[in-house]
Amino acid sequence: MSGNWLKRIALVCMTPEVDAQEHSEALPSYGIHRIQAAIVANPAFANTEVRIIDLGSEDDDSYVQELLRFRPQLIGYSLFVWSTNCLVKVARNLRKLDPSVVQVFGGPSARSTLLDLTPYAPAWEYADCLVIRDGEEAFNQIAMSLDELQDRTRTIKAMESIGGVEIPTPIGWYRSALSVGLGKMDHLPSPYQMGLMRYGAFGYLETFRGCPMSCRFCEWGMADVSQGCFSEDYLTRELEALAGFSPQAVFDVDSGLNLNAQAFRNLANAEKKVGILKKTGLWCEIYPSKIKPEHLEFLADCGPSYLGVGLQSIQPTVLKNLNRPFGKENFENAIAQLQGVVESIEIQIIFGLPTDTPAGFKETLAFARSQGVGVRVYHCLVLPDALLTRGKPEWKMEFCHQTLSMQSCLGWSQSEILQMRHFLTEETHKCGGKAGEFWWSFPNRNHRMASLATGVAV
Repeated sequence: MSGNWLKRIALVCMTPEVDAQEHSEALPSYGIHRIQAAIVANPAFANTEVRIIDLGSEDDDSYVQELLRFRPQLIGYSLFVWSTNCLVKVARNLRKLDPSVVQVFGGPSARSTLLDLTPYAPAWEYADCLVIRDGEEAFNQIAMSLDELQDRTRTIKAMESIGGVEIPTPIGWYRSALSVGLGKMDHLPSPYQMGLMRYGAFGYLETFRGCPMSCRFCEWGMADVSQGCFSEDYLTRELEALAGFSPQAVFDVDSGLNLNAQAFRNLANAEKKVGILKKTGLWCEIYPSKIKPEHLEFLADCGPSYLGVGLQSIQPTVLKNLNRPFGKENFENAIAQLQGVVESIEIQIIFGLPTDTPAGFKETLAFARSQGVGVRVYHCLVLPDALLTRGKPEWKMEFCHQTLSMQSCLGWSQSEILQMRHFLTEETHKCGGKAGEFWWSFPNRNHRMASLATGVAV
């Protein structure tokens, strides 16, 4: 068993600046700390140092130097859209400098379809495997099999019993059987309950995994993703651990507050016992067509700092093409209900979706802005487990292989994409909003008008 001699594991990520609500405080990576907790909790690695390396910027040379100083035998990289380009460079360089290190990739961008793109191929030159589903158990098993993995000729054999991994080879990808979690998830160690994540102004909260939807533009909507949830007792301990360091706000990382009924009941009951969310505020997403009185009551008690409501488009054909089951119908009533209990609401829409058009998107934008709440526009991304693998050939999608941003597709020419970006930037500036590289935030129109009338700054 490799755990007897393994001494150093590095977990590498790159946390970006926060864009939601434009707060400047850092939000450290939650996923990487979950992997850390899973390793630290395993008695087989009692003598192992697990170090998180997060430099927060695209400085691949500094990452390499930090890793060379630490000299790990195993590295786990957390790949997101914003970190893939940098961390793949790190892995390439480190493989040349120290070929003995086993390099494992996890996170939503750790997919063969992405790493087969021009900037990242061939993946077998630097990656030993990808963890494509829940990482805690898989990474533990990889660490336990490290002696076999360091013999590259035995990699596939060593991985056969590890669920949910993909292995790059010179002749293609080998994929093990998927590991799908069901029922309770209480066996997963918590970085908060273990005292491993007691810093930062914000806390994270996870009540379940997966999503019952299957929207083509979204990475959440994969049918084989775990649908398990944490129990009421587990969430009570989690909220108590969060309360121990008095976070400014708690960020719910679930796909939606109301998309798993059992998980919501467990959270609501746990919060009644602990009461932390009333004091800190809550960032969360909610699905409009599934709002029930118990959700409104919970939100009224918590007083969310931020509530995101996904609309994406009001065009029926676009929604049907993208497997989005809810559109404009009843949306206004849902927003009205939420306005009765929550002050800070933001409708989320996407421009550049295949089969939409500039005119169709502007209709969506006008409708969203008419609801009297904030609106956030996102540039369509061609994400793994989403449009990258579930888009249709006839949509003729062209996109940047590094940022994954849509450049043209059915309904949008390249010039129309660029013109819309310019239009959105101008419009947000006119109304006192803000813009990032791939998002545009319109403030609450009614609140803005009231502020102008009274002379109060927003």
